[in-house]
Amino acid sequence: MMCRVFLIFPAVLLLTAVGASAGTLPQVIQEISYDIKNTSDSVEKSQLHIFRARQYTRIKKLDNALEDYNLALEMNHKGWIHLERSQFLMLAGQYELAYEDAKAARKETPTLALEADIIIDKSVAEIRKQYEADNPPTIIMSTVVNPYRKTRFDIMREQGVFAADARRNVAFNEQKTAKRKSKKTACKPKSSKSG
Repeated sequence: MMCRVFLIFPAVLLLTAVGASAGTLPQVIQEISYDIKNTSDSVEKSQLHIFRARQYTRIKKLDNALEDYNLALEMNHKGWIHLERSQFLMLAGQYELAYEDAKAARKETPTLALEADIIIDKSVAEIRKQYEADNPPTIIMSTVVNPYRKTRFDIMREQGVFAADARRNVAFNEQKTAKRKSKKTACKPKSSKSG
């Protein structure tokens, strides 16, 4: 499909490539807008809207870029346009819309399933992260605590599980104390008795 796009729009590609390096982005956008007005073919017009949307994205005019992506889809409803718009929506932080577009791209063009699945996974992760930030988990005790209830730690204490740990810690601490005392006595000079 992209080969056809390159063959149909060589002038636009040249304009975009040369315009981006020779002129400023607003000039490129202005030239693409002129081409959009003078084109009657809906497929070509759709492609021009996509080129202009990319330029708007580069200069951070996201509302204008989204409008161009929407117009491109209205004129030429293809899966790859859904996929590109879903990538744009991810960039714009509209994760639910990106998810829907990626699903549409996957459905319409099965060969785009791998790329669409990546966007679907990323958008689901972002939606989940946003939901968890807005709705942090809270624990609410709805029952009265029985102070006489036996817990697993009580049973482990009765079985002596913690006692073995305590004995091991006491032995370790005694060894450390003995080493410390031996270092202190080794460092002290012996006093000599003078008579």
